[in-house]
Amino acid sequence: MTINTKTRLEQVKSGLLSYIHQNQLGRNDQLPAEASIAKTLGVSRNTLREAYISLESEGIIIRRHGIGTFIAQPPLIRDSLNSFAPFAQIIQDVGFTPNFETISASFKKVTEDVCSTLAISPEQKIQCVMRTVLADEDPVIYIEDYISPLVNTSDVVWNDFGGNMVQLLSATLDTRLHQIQSNIRAAALPPKISQYLNLATGTPVLSVRSTIYTIDNQVVNFSKIFFNSDIVELNTVRMIRTN
Repeated sequence: MTINTKTRLEQVKSGLLSYIHQNQLGRNDQLPAEASIAKTLGVSRNTLREAYISLESEGIIIRRHGIGTFIAQPPLIRDSLNSFAPFAQIIQDVGFTPNFETISASFKKVTEDVCSTLAISPEQKIQCVMRTVLADEDPVIYIEDYISPLVNTSDVVWNDFGGNMVQLLSATLDTRLHQIQSNIRAAALPPKISQYLNLATGTPVLSVRSTIYTIDNQVVNFSKIFFNSDIVELNTVRMIRTN
């Protein structure tokens, strides 16, 4: 493994998480000796220890003095709702290889909630893109993107789409993007989506509805997203204000 000095800690952590995943290490499994892991990653033991400190603070490993380093819990894909990061980056940061599969991309009439959000007529057809996000070979996220008619997608080759909808919108629109609003709830996986996540119908999942706004408050994208909650964890921070 080649370590870039500028992002040494992040890359070493990613290498450790990848090692844990590839070797299917679970709770209470022991990691090899520091010297062995450092040699595998091609880093010094001091650098490795920095990564251990960070992973221990995140609750992924636990170090027992004089005994060794153990898995406290297998790494999850953690998405923070407080700042935007592409799904590919989030998945890669915990040692998985991200892949995107486009199920379909077509213009069609949409449901009332989509029409209301995008402020379009029920008779109007808009671009709908259905896709899955995989961590290695396992589907972990299902996405339906409903794209506003304000966005020109005629030149997009959806089968080659890299998955970063924010980047695509930013490159297409003259007005810059401003914010993403998300609504989260627990849900039972609908029958039509279960096949794409390899989960049984009715499995508890995380359901997110996300709306992307431009700086002039125009809605340019509405997404319906389902996360396999056994693999993906959503984090948010709420500020406490006192008078």
